[in-house]
Amino acid sequence: MAFLLYRFRDSIRSKDILIISPNKVFADYISNVLPELGEEHIPEIGMDELAVELLENKYRFQTFFQQVYSLLEKPDHRFIERIRFKSSFEFLSKLNQYLIHVENNYFQPEEIRVAGTVIPFPFIQERFRAYHRMPIMKRFPEVIGDILQHLRGLVNRKLTGREKTKVWEAVPRMFRIGSVMELYRDFYDWLGRRDLFTQFNGDGLEYADVFPLIYFKIRLEGTTTHEKVKHLLVDEMQDYTPIHYAVLSRVFLCKKTVLGDINQTVNPYSASSANTIEEVFPQGEIVKLMRSYRSTFEITKFALSVKPNPDMIPMERHGEEPQVKGFAGTEDEVEEIRRMIVKFKESGYQSMGIICKTQRQASALHSQLRLPDVHLLTADSTTYAQGIALTTVHMAKGLEFDEVVLPLVTEKNYGTEVDRSLLYIACTRAMHRLTLTHVREKSTFIVRET
Repeated sequence: MAFLLYRFRDSIRSKDILIISPNKVFADYISNVLPELGEEHIPEIGMDELAVELLENKYRFQTFFQQVYSLLEKPDHRFIERIRFKSSFEFLSKLNQYLIHVENNYFQPEEIRVAGTVIPFPFIQERFRAYHRMPIMKRFPEVIGDILQHLRGLVNRKLTGREKTKVWEAVPRMFRIGSVMELYRDFYDWLGRRDLFTQFNGDGLEYADVFPLIYFKIRLEGTTTHEKVKHLLVDEMQDYTPIHYAVLSRVFLCKKTVLGDINQTVNPYSASSANTIEEVFPQGEIVKLMRSYRSTFEITKFALSVKPNPDMIPMERHGEEPQVKGFAGTEDEVEEIRRMIVKFKESGYQSMGIICKTQRQASALHSQLRLPDVHLLTADSTTYAQGIALTTVHMAKGLEFDEVVLPLVTEKNYGTEVDRSLLYIACTRAMHRLTLTHVREKSTFIVRET
């Protein structure tokens, strides 16, 4: 962004750029970085905030944070199946096939008898199809206007209010579906998979349904495009799906920069690669950035032992070897973390991240440490504070710390392929020092002895 603002300083300003950020803590973090580069504040919005705006605050829904929480705390194979399907390019193709089906079959014109004459249904059908580039419900006023104009020519007089009202009421009734939600539910009936649509907490939407519903709303009712945005930056691209990008392409007509790392996904069932995104943006240029600048050579090498990435080139900046420390009990582990906090305060480092797998674990450790200068970050946090942050892998995405401590790195806590990705993300938050702690049996993903 700093480069764009320098290179195109005559045509683009900071207020013309919008960043889609994963959470408010990340947004606050980068707002501190940009002034250091001599740039003004750049507007940002979270994907959940964008969804609230596009749905006009009419629907309750599960957030991405809540989706990840459910996958980590209480995974369910049917829930995973729904997420996996709705995150696929096949799903987007099915949505588009269904919308073609709706276009061809759900508007069923009937003749209108008004003002002593008949408007035949072929005329209404022809006028409806003449506006095929417009969202379906936006066509109704246009079709009605054409009918009224045609009618005035036939009767050769001004129409009464009652006659106009009859036409205005008749045309929308010719469309089988009355609302966006009704259309979205009908899609699963058409698909023969009603089981793939499930409410969240009674009457809310699951996160995987939020952007498909927005896509239907855009196709049915249209949307206001963000014309003031001249460049859109999407970070953590791997956390968004083809349907997210299909929505973004319609809401933001500007140039876009989409950044991410497929190895850093907190939900592998809905992860997108550059190749997946390219199917939505076929004109896009893919640039692969292989060199890792954040961490020391030793930390990067350790992270790659957890989750190999043969393409990554670690920078030759050397430092301490990562440490793996085992303890007989939880009290000993917590006491060692307290000692590391004291050592950090004397080290000259500016930031320390204590990163747990889940929010429940982070909250529990915060209570056990009982230290006032350890800041607990949650989904509701809005600011990034220098010093010591206790948080989850999900909240730490995009952040970096001079020193990182990873507690509870046991086989039970980090045992699945999802956990492997989380552990890799957590390790790569460290710039200079990395320590992993565990009680009894350590995770088998830690293959290097230290």
